[in-house]
Amino acid sequence: MICTGCSCLCNDVVVNGTRIMNACIKGYRHIAGAKENRSEAKIENRTVSIDEAIEKAIEILKNSRNPIIFGLDTTTLEAQSLAIRLAEKLECYIDDNSSFCLGEIVEAIIKKDVPSTTLDDVRNKAYVVIYWGANPYTSLPRHMSKFTYYPRGEKRPRGYEEDRYLVVVDVRKSETAMLAKKNAKFLKVEKDDELVDSFLLAVDGKAGKFGSEVGVILKEMKKSDFNVLFAGLGLKYGISNMDRFFEMIKKINEKVAPLYLLPAGFHANMRGFNETLFEKTGFVNKYSFREKRSEKEFEFMELLKKECVDAALIVGTDPLKSLPFEIAKKFMKIKKIVIDPKTSLTSKVADVVIPSAISGVECGGKMVRSDGVRFKLEPLEEKEINDVLIFKKILEGV
Repeated sequence: MICTGCSCLCNDVVVNGTRIMNACIKGYRHIAGAKENRSEAKIENRTVSIDEAIEKAIEILKNSRNPIIFGLDTTTLEAQSLAIRLAEKLECYIDDNSSFCLGEIVEAIIKKDVPSTTLDDVRNKAYVVIYWGANPYTSLPRHMSKFTYYPRGEKRPRGYEEDRYLVVVDVRKSETAMLAKKNAKFLKVEKDDELVDSFLLAVDGKAGKFGSEVGVILKEMKKSDFNVLFAGLGLKYGISNMDRFFEMIKKINEKVAPLYLLPAGFHANMRGFNETLFEKTGFVNKYSFREKRSEKEFEFMELLKKECVDAALIVGTDPLKSLPFEIAKKFMKIKKIVIDPKTSLTSKVADVVIPSAISGVECGGKMVRSDGVRFKLEPLEEKEINDVLIFKKILEGV
């Protein structure tokens, strides 16, 4: 089966009865724990039928003046398309976790503002592999072993021992950074902008704060026609000017050697949502179908902060778990509908809960890997009630 535990979408996981093979710890827990902590259909904490819960959700959405649809990063492309149709029909806001995650990186790649590649090509060709603001050792446990540093590829038959050069950029010596020993370099930074400036200066033959370290990395890049940089959440929040970072990528490609950019990973189908919304609107997130545009002010958190929405349809995510306290208090004031296979902090306070199937485990469909490659899911079983069916019923009702 294809594991939907993270955006690596590993397609070599084998499930034989209670045995789960080839999965990482995240994938194992995702599959083995599928039956645990399941949600139930509820209206104001009262157990009801699924049809009743869907009818109540329709009523809330029809009576709402400014609703938002949020989440969708763990569901399929088919369900995401229906959610976007629903947002268009309601003329409401739609957003996902990428607006405060790596959506900006994905958008630049989709627009071809920066060169990108696939994880399969990374495995077969990449020499210099840079993880910037990412710790795949814990967040994407198979990333390094399946795609980047350790594999023996077509053009890298000797793997990390001789055919790879690892660079880890972080504010601390993470578990991934501790692996940066042979044919590798760890750069500890306090301000990511200083490292960006150092790369830009070095490309022009000048020295910045990290002049010697950057010089070594660029020298290694020149040895290959295929290098890759994985941008993590630490990079997103560590850099004040993302355009300058993109300029750095372009200049290295122009003056030094090929360097491809990829996001370091996120929820299973976040990129799928970004691509699906982009195909419809030309934007990857934080979109208003009423205003017909995407703005910072249309982010889920910003809308809550300014009390611009009166209802939220939350799909496959748990925002209350991570919202700042003051914003969480405002979130509690609005009507909340949750579609989720699992019980969460958000579902416990929701006005309506609609249980669904776990994508890839209990229902099929398509998802997009973090590099843009699409996969057809092969679930262990097919549950009748899934996100696609739920959205179809809501669309019919509104």
